[in-house]
Amino acid sequence: MKKIATWETVASAYIHKHPFLSLRRDTRQAPEFGRHDFFILEFPDWVNVVALTEDNRVILVRQYRHGLEEVNLEIPGGVVDPGEEAAAAAVRELREETGYAPARVEALASVSVNPAIQNNWCHLFLATGCRRAGAQNLDGTESIAVELVSLARLRALVETRQIHHSLNCLAITLALNKISAR
Repeated sequence: MKKIATWETVASAYIHKHPFLSLRRDTRQAPEFGRHDFFILEFPDWVNVVALTEDNRVILVRQYRHGLEEVNLEIPGGVVDPGEEAAAAAVRELREETGYAPARVEALASVSVNPAIQNNWCHLFLATGCRRAGAQNLDGTESIAVELVSLARLRALVETRQIHHSLNCLAITLALNKISAR
């Protein structure tokens, strides 16, 4: 089996630093490759939540996404605040974006977002027994519509690419597998 090169960091500097996104240039070296610069995007960890109401409808959010410059249909999610546990962030983001609170939350997986250039993780959760607990509590730049769909419709939304965010698709697939195994 071929030995994989490991790289030593010999210098590191921030090009841009912001609480939501920082860009770092790392100079690394490996004997067979010499020195090269690599650019790392630093993000806080994220959460995504597949949330089911007490009558097994899926809670979705529709919002504008700047990267694609379009309105997207997604599952609730957001950033894990400093010092916050991922499960607590999942409950908080679900409540803020939709006004729903879950009876139970269980972890589905934690996945690296894009380890080639990013250093963060996305924690995927299944929230069940969700009830309306109040109004949305949106951030200053959020405009989010809440939609409830059946589990069968959820699968169709992924299959027809109406939900196309990769981390959402993974969370939905894991949640549907867990639900069907029960």
